[in-house]
Amino acid sequence: MLLFTTKKEYTDYFWQELGDSCADEIELQEYINQQFVRLVELTDNISKTSFWQDFPEILGLDAKLNLLVELCKIHEFTSAEIIRITENDYRTYFKELCGYDLSMKTKNSMIFNIS
Repeated sequence: MLLFTTKKEYTDYFWQELGDSCADEIELQEYINQQFVRLVELTDNISKTSFWQDFPEILGLDAKLNLLVELCKIHEFTSAEIIRITENDYRTYFKELCGYDLSMKTKNSMIFNIS
């Protein structure tokens, strides 16, 4: 498991992973760019007063990027399908990653508070 200590390490990792599998898809590249632009906006401007509003969205962007890495490896999906699945499923990504099914109630944790 990689541990990211800088924004550059984080973004470089995802660009490398996504570039390998989604490089030829203009629609996906634009969608990925939008996610990174929003992530930079949020992380550059986070403060004590905005943390509780911004952190759930940051978690959501992280979930989207991780879903994109997984979905881009499935070559049967079109760009539109990958984006649709990502937008539909990112809020439950960490829930499923932690072993919960969609019908189960989660523990009270910031990791499940995604917007």
